[in-house]
Amino acid sequence: MRIRKRRTAIIIGFIVAVLAAVAIVSLVTRVDKLETTKTVGNTFMAYEVGKLNDSGRSYKQSEIEDVDDYYLWMHTKEYVNPDGLKCKLADKAKIKYQIHFFDENYDFIKTVVCTTDYVFADNTDNALNSAKFAIVEIQPTADADQKISANEITKYAKMLTVTYNKFEDE
Repeated sequence: MRIRKRRTAIIIGFIVAVLAAVAIVSLVTRVDKLETTKTVGNTFMAYEVGKLNDSGRSYKQSEIEDVDDYYLWMHTKEYVNPDGLKCKLADKAKIKYQIHFFDENYDFIKTVVCTTDYVFADNTDNALNSAKFAIVEIQPTADADQKISANEITKYAKMLTVTYNKFEDE
């Protein structure tokens, strides 16, 4: 009898734990869907080292005459939505950045070089009206060895906060 009660208590405890886990996952999913904006992380998971060419495509190292120039830049790994795009420089940030804009077919439209905070909603350039995607590219202005290492990606990414409206399918 005692074993049966203990077994029943363990089964009930297990069922309660599973239900609690399902409830937590459901709650987290719903909260994530309520948020309409997204912030690019400031880790090596969100950025990669490399220079983009004039049309906003990532160079291959072999395509650059001065290979060292390749390591002076980093950019977002994923496209961001220009809708609601805001870039905020940290105080005393030692970086400069530019934003490459693309149309719905991922064809390059234009690059905007930024020296201060940037808000896409304040844009007055008609060429950017068809922009559907963007990539943010960062260059340190005071890197001692003139190369961004994997460890430095986070350091420089923290100097620029990039937020945007989520894509409709996110």
